[in-house]
Amino acid sequence: MNIITVIDCPKNARYRSVDGSCNNLRHPTWGQAGTAQRRLKDINGRPMVSYEDGKSLPRGFPNRLPDPRLVSNVASDPALGPFNQFDKIRTGQHMAFGQLLAHDFIETDIPSAYWEQINLLSSHVDASFLYGNQHNLTLELRVPNSFLMKTDPGNLLPTRKGGSCLKLTNNDRCPFAGDKRNHESPNLGLNHLIFVREHNRLSTQLHELNPCWSNEKVFQETRRIIIAQVQHITYNHFLPLVVDQDTMRQYNLYSKPNGFDNCYDDSVDASCLNSFGIAPWRYGHSQVMAEQSELKDDYKTIFEHKIEDNLLSPNLWQYGYGKHVTDLSRWLATEPALKIDNFLVEGLRDKLFFITSPPGSDLFALNIQRGRDQGVPAYNEWRKFCGLQTLRRFEDFGKFGSNLALVYRSVDDVDLFIGGLLEEGENGSVGPTFSCIIGIQFQRFKLGDRYWYESSDPDFAFTKDQLNSLKSTSLLSKIYCTNFGLNEMQDDIFMIPSLKNPVSFCRDLPEIDLYLWKDKTCVYEPHN
Repeated sequence: MNIITVIDCPKNARYRSVDGSCNNLRHPTWGQAGTAQRRLKDINGRPMVSYEDGKSLPRGFPNRLPDPRLVSNVASDPALGPFNQFDKIRTGQHMAFGQLLAHDFIETDIPSAYWEQINLLSSHVDASFLYGNQHNLTLELRVPNSFLMKTDPGNLLPTRKGGSCLKLTNNDRCPFAGDKRNHESPNLGLNHLIFVREHNRLSTQLHELNPCWSNEKVFQETRRIIIAQVQHITYNHFLPLVVDQDTMRQYNLYSKPNGFDNCYDDSVDASCLNSFGIAPWRYGHSQVMAEQSELKDDYKTIFEHKIEDNLLSPNLWQYGYGKHVTDLSRWLATEPALKIDNFLVEGLRDKLFFITSPPGSDLFALNIQRGRDQGVPAYNEWRKFCGLQTLRRFEDFGKFGSNLALVYRSVDDVDLFIGGLLEEGENGSVGPTFSCIIGIQFQRFKLGDRYWYESSDPDFAFTKDQLNSLKSTSLLSKIYCTNFGLNEMQDDIFMIPSLKNPVSFCRDLPEIDLYLWKDKTCVYEPHN
């Protein structure tokens, strides 16, 4: 028996819900945490799904398709190509922010015997990595009777007893954040930390400007600003380095330079697409560097730490009350990521989580298997869906075609993940198939979000001056500088410093004008 949950949505709510419910008043569960991921439909209106039995058995089960580890060995072993090629444009922070975003809008749960996977997170770009996606979790992350987020000594992420992180020393504690995966890598932990600090910085200033505001109002207004920053940074600085410019324009992904954009369409479902999270958005695994390192302020001295030694551990940034945070962030913000391609470093392809589960796993093979488990159709089906020419011969895959022919029986069997990674994109971006799926998803995130930061809806819109300030100052480089104690930074943190992306003193980078949030009706007695 199907149980239908009726949600009574407030019609004029100023703040979005934590779990994503009631964003769409006609369809209150669209994008809500705990709802099914969506399937794109082919030109005949049929869902893009490929279970072996039409219901739940993985594609290719039991042995029609090659073992995922074999695919990894013939297509992703660094010994097959130039070793660890660095990106000529993107920094390590571009890789790390992509992982943070992934943990903002998707975490998959696979109930037994179900053919549709559940997204445990809200699907909107709403900083749920910071605030969580359940009301009780948000309360637990906050300082009681305050507008602040909890922190530990050293202004670090809060910790709590227990937890699933790897404790390398007796002093290590498992960090606590809006998303439980925050300790997967030091780079990810730093990105969680920066937004906790940014929330506390902005909320403190808002409280000083408006002492009559309640703690709840200060918290929620800060949350609105943080979400707007994340949305603006994602669509105008991050995404243009993921997909090509044609995709950015085709799906109207850029924000308007100034003013409002009432792009919301209540017929658009912002829910996460099954195919998006399982293959295209995993492109960033190829960007991950072999080290998680510290760069001293002379920009010459580097202390390297192998990635496989620090996965699941918060030790690098917790040590000494965060004494390495500035150096770790400086390295991440200025050193190049690896190229977007079909190679994964040894720490991910052979030694993933080897400390807790020796001898380790293969992330590339896991990605292949996950795609099959979730019934994601083969690569050629997605080429067809995106209006691209399908590949007919293994030679069409380029120099790795002959290797794929050793393990796949047909080009029509090739998995989406490896097929997409073998495509070359514009200026080092992902190729056309991944661009297509990513473009569709981020268009849905934007058009299907009633609370999109550019909206002029009188119930919750920023003023025009506030919005323009957000658009002109929402630089992750400034947020980095301000919260990690750096003295200088290139203008665009996602791009390597260059003549076109010069290094500036942090004090010269534009700062949001919070005086635009000054409440002129506010009396000067604090009210909580």
